[in-house]
Amino acid sequence: MKFKRYIAAVLAAGIMTAAVPSVFAARFTDIHGHWAEATITDLAYRGIVNGISETEFNPDGAVTRAEFLKMTMEATGIETVPFRAGECLDADADDWFAPYLQSAVDKGLVPENMVAGYNLEVKRDEDGVVRAHYSGAFNGNLPITREEMAVIVQYMYQYTRNSKTTKELKPGEDLPFTDADDISGWAHEAVKLAYAQGFVDGMDTGAFEPKATLTRAESATIINRIITVTAG
Repeated sequence: MKFKRYIAAVLAAGIMTAAVPSVFAARFTDIHGHWAEATITDLAYRGIVNGISETEFNPDGAVTRAEFLKMTMEATGIETVPFRAGECLDADADDWFAPYLQSAVDKGLVPENMVAGYNLEVKRDEDGVVRAHYSGAFNGNLPITREEMAVIVQYMYQYTRNSKTTKELKPGEDLPFTDADDISGWAHEAVKLAYAQGFVDGMDTGAFEPKATLTRAESATIINRIITVTAG
């Protein structure tokens, strides 16, 4: 009963810190001693991230494109829209992420280079309004790479800024990563901006590892940074 009263008092005070383990986060037996344990615990406590089961978070497991898209949209406050058949790339009504992808497609937040078989059509609708429609495959179940992550983060963040603050976004000097030249040309500017905003950083080796798969622990860290920056 004392524990329950303590948790109730914490919630009432609005204090959400890693020092207070949630019922769910406390059950993750595979994050003890992990470098991202505090962040994962805090985000799980606040209901922002979930485990793959009641006892496992799988911190070093891969994150899919769809999973990261959903997390980033929620972290930046971008709302979903109803799925529309034929206008949501390769998603269909049964895909859990369809409302997220539909919203991202509508807002132009899915990078062309992340759409296999990308095709753009410009059509005039019944009201005479010219609309651009692109098609192809998002492949939401594929693991997302670190450079793809950086682009998604920067696209979403910039979308939530007003025109004035967007103009103030400036990439820093050349990236300090030892493998900066390995970052794809289409992603390079977004990685620079994401780095300048403090969303992404390199590995302990000094490399960025742009083609490496983003892990669940890394994803939690990125989402935490987004929430911190956007709340500031």
